[in-house]
Amino acid sequence: MKQVIKNQFLFNWLLFTLALHLSLIAHSSILFISDRDWNSEIYIMEANGNNPRNLTNNPKEDSNPSWSPDKQQIVFQRSSNAKGGGKGKKEGGNNDIYVMDKEGKNLRQLTDHPGDDHHPTWSPDGKQIAFVSNRGGGKETAIYVVDTDGNNLRRLTNDAKLTWITSPNWSPDGKQIVFASWVIDKGAKEKSSEIYVINANGKDLRQVTKDAKLAWTESPNWSPDGKQIVFTASAAGKKGNGIYLIDSNGKNLRQLTNNLSDNTDPVWSPDGRQIIFSSERTGNYEIYIMDNNGENLRNLTNHPAPDYQPSWFTASLLSITLTNNLKVTTWAQTK
Repeated sequence: MKQVIKNQFLFNWLLFTLALHLSLIAHSSILFISDRDWNSEIYIMEANGNNPRNLTNNPKEDSNPSWSPDKQQIVFQRSSNAKGGGKGKKEGGNNDIYVMDKEGKNLRQLTDHPGDDHHPTWSPDGKQIAFVSNRGGGKETAIYVVDTDGNNLRRLTNDAKLTWITSPNWSPDGKQIVFASWVIDKGAKEKSSEIYVINANGKDLRQVTKDAKLAWTESPNWSPDGKQIVFTASAAGKKGNGIYLIDSNGKNLRQLTNNLSDNTDPVWSPDGRQIIFSSERTGNYEIYIMDNNGENLRNLTNHPAPDYQPSWFTASLLSITLTNNLKVTTWAQTK
């Protein structure tokens, strides 16, 4: 009898897992930035690249979008200048953090500061947003965390050797944040850009990348299972940037792309089997997708204007509805 109950439980769990996987695919959407309307705007498309549409339609430069865990809202940065430079060009003006709903409506400004606030990313529980800012003064940048209602701002990083921080990204369990930063050596000269991880409480800073062949790193992104980090890097003395993969403990570094052009902004598919990124390999930035071993490369976008900074919505057990009869409770809506 116990064995029958156990088998029934396993069957139900397998059925649930299959339904979850199918729901992940069905609910997948990709955000990206494009200059196809002569300005950096946030677009959304289906996971196969179909049905791209503009969400922002604003004369100011919008970039670095990040989904909320329930796929109802999008956080991003907006420049104070109209018609910003676009991909590969110098950004102008001051940036602040904004939030809008998934249809591009109900816009609200989350930060309003003379400093430059950029690279926002939503926490997995939907309660906090991490971003980078130089509001501490001078050229120094640091990671800050704020509640989704704009309250309870606190500084997360305080290490003096970290001089220019970019691209924070939460671990799937919300306990850690990975980011890239230039570091200063003992001679007070810029040494290299490395990948770091810090606890969400600001403690236990550790360096992930330590390979001397990597001269510059950026855009780290946790795998859905938290075991690996994909990122952009350039090898010393070589042209272009590649997509690299490393275990979260800093071991098992491997290169996924071998194209001499710029390959940037890698992010994982919801099931961890694929990676999307932007590449200039055809002379124009487009969004590409490949398997997580670097194989089976293909285009998702093909447009004369640059497409870049993809953000793939990753659903979870706390954020999707499987059927009309089987629902999983979502995290509370933000105020």
